[in-house]
Amino acid sequence: MPTAVRIDDLYRIAQPSSCRLSPDGSRAVAAVSQPDREQLKNVSHLWMCDVAGKRKPFQFTHGKASESSPKWSPDGRAIAFLSARSGKSEIWLIPADGGEARQLTKLGGSISEFEWSPNGKKLAVIFTAQDEEAKKREEMKKRGEPGQETPKVREISRLFYKLDGAGFLPEARSHLWVVEVASGKGKQLVRDGKYSEGDPCWAPDSRSLYFTSNRSADPERDLDRNDIWRISAGGGRFVKIRKFAGGASNISVSPDGKWIAFLGQPDPDARWNSVHTKLWLIPSTGGKPSLLTSGLDLSISNSAISDTFGIPPTPRPSWSPDSRELAFVLVNEGTAEIWRVDIAKRKPEPLFQPTGVPIDWDVDWRHRRIVSAFSNFETPGEIGVVGFPGSGEPRRVLTSLNTKLMSSRQVALPREVWSRTRKGHETQGWILLPPGLRKGQKCPAVLYIHGGPATQYSKVYFNEFQVLAAKGFAVIYCNPRCSTGYSEKHLSACAGNWGTLDYDDLMAFTDECLRLEPRLDRRRLGCAGGSYGGFMVNWIVGHTDRFKAGVSSRGISNFLSFVGSSDFGFAWPKGCYGEDNAWANPKKYLAMSPLTYLKNMKTPVLIEHQEEDHRCPMEQAEQMWASLKWKGVPCEFVRYPQEPHGMSRSGRPDRRVDRLERIVAWFERWLTQKFGARRAR
Repeated sequence: MPTAVRIDDLYRIAQPSSCRLSPDGSRAVAAVSQPDREQLKNVSHLWMCDVAGKRKPFQFTHGKASESSPKWSPDGRAIAFLSARSGKSEIWLIPADGGEARQLTKLGGSISEFEWSPNGKKLAVIFTAQDEEAKKREEMKKRGEPGQETPKVREISRLFYKLDGAGFLPEARSHLWVVEVASGKGKQLVRDGKYSEGDPCWAPDSRSLYFTSNRSADPERDLDRNDIWRISAGGGRFVKIRKFAGGASNISVSPDGKWIAFLGQPDPDARWNSVHTKLWLIPSTGGKPSLLTSGLDLSISNSAISDTFGIPPTPRPSWSPDSRELAFVLVNEGTAEIWRVDIAKRKPEPLFQPTGVPIDWDVDWRHRRIVSAFSNFETPGEIGVVGFPGSGEPRRVLTSLNTKLMSSRQVALPREVWSRTRKGHETQGWILLPPGLRKGQKCPAVLYIHGGPATQYSKVYFNEFQVLAAKGFAVIYCNPRCSTGYSEKHLSACAGNWGTLDYDDLMAFTDECLRLEPRLDRRRLGCAGGSYGGFMVNWIVGHTDRFKAGVSSRGISNFLSFVGSSDFGFAWPKGCYGEDNAWANPKKYLAMSPLTYLKNMKTPVLIEHQEEDHRCPMEQAEQMWASLKWKGVPCEFVRYPQEPHGMSRSGRPDRRVDRLERIVAWFERWLTQKFGARRAR
């Protein structure tokens, strides 16, 4: 008999990602991560799947170290992957039929990307060297010498000197290398220390490479000017591939070498979250880009969000072997879909429209099918295969990574809701009721607001929502204006002007949920959210008292201080308003700052934040806490050490469990009057 979802079920959730097909299409390898109680971290291993389903999927790698980013060699005999088995992120090779893995690279820093050459003899690698001072500390530690733990005195000269999840950045930039597969010997191709490279992509003949790099006069002031470049695989002079002035990413060279497909948008000075990312095509020698997705008013990227897989990567557009078609991903009304376009006809059409989200995917053009790691309302993740439309191949699930857990739990299934503001704007969302809630029975409800705001709640399993539902709370959640998955007008409606139309959408959605579902108790409403969602909780409690309690996670309270303290806050004035600095017009930033409305705040708020959050720094929570506490508003402040902005998705599992316990206890205290144990399991 299924039982209620438990907070500590988090340890049992297996999350697939990085799904890649073998060259012959017969097998798929994927990385599968799971929280480890003993190691107090998420551990990822590779799994192997037989696409035909004749052999059961099995765990391909083992051990305490994680493996990620698996990629097949062109001949299908080996798989390269990233692992820190040796203490640092390096590339390892393992025979595709099993056996011992061997370490290929010994670069001694950090590898973020790599790609096989088409002839299988080399790997293109994006590598960031370790600071000499950090190397010396490691050697001192090995020798047992004192002083290796002494904090470093940092002289800051760069605007962009820290990054959430990475901390203080090394002095070196990320550079393009080529590594020989036979020997493991590496050569740095681009040596200009002022700039970084990324997104390596081989030409079909393996003689040259394409990459992206922002080589403007001051890349830290012009963030959206990534260009495409070409260089010989042996190094030397590199040349720019002419396109528009705006940025390019996810570059993909056609099998015949004639074309480059990429994602981007033409205007490098466009306000953030105001235009869709689109799919473009240029000759491989450069030229005027042509738009391949002109008929789609949707973003060509995967921005679906979950607390088990985070935000999925967007793979490069996938070329058909004849260089005539491209497959790509887009977000659409709570799903992520895979589409294709004929580069001559320019009429995009769907390849796969799931009732959920492909977390990562690969296309087998020869057999006309797609293999993907996916999530939907009923599972955090599995690996499946589906045929192209008209192929006659039905959708099949290859794995049962979470089947046992999900079948043993009362998983709540949400109801889709569309609300409308007084001026007619429609917003999509969902109501998740507690399992077993009887007709006529009332329950408290929590309005949950996603981060971004340029992301979307999707038709996926959201663990935090299931935990709250199991504890007797309904969860209502939606995609207000500034979310992705809808028109560009919807996306850009309140870019740089948060707390306006997006707030209207959230309130209209709450009203519609109360109208449609009489079991929601309008007297016991809570609100919660993280990042932008945390900002919005702070904003809501300063503009209405309809909510009886709030949980503000890693949010923003003061935009003037945020501009100077966030990892990319220095670019906020230009990115949002097209101006040089916030102090030219501080009233604008104060008007969008929740603390400006402190006089109206009286709602009890739980503030939780991470001490290594460089995206929305801790000082934002400190200001909110000090202001509410001084005013006498009931509040609690929880600080998680050693954790970055994304702790709720990828942090230490025991801290994620602690966070969920505190959120449940807070809402039980203020919405159900259960003043028992502070932490209810």
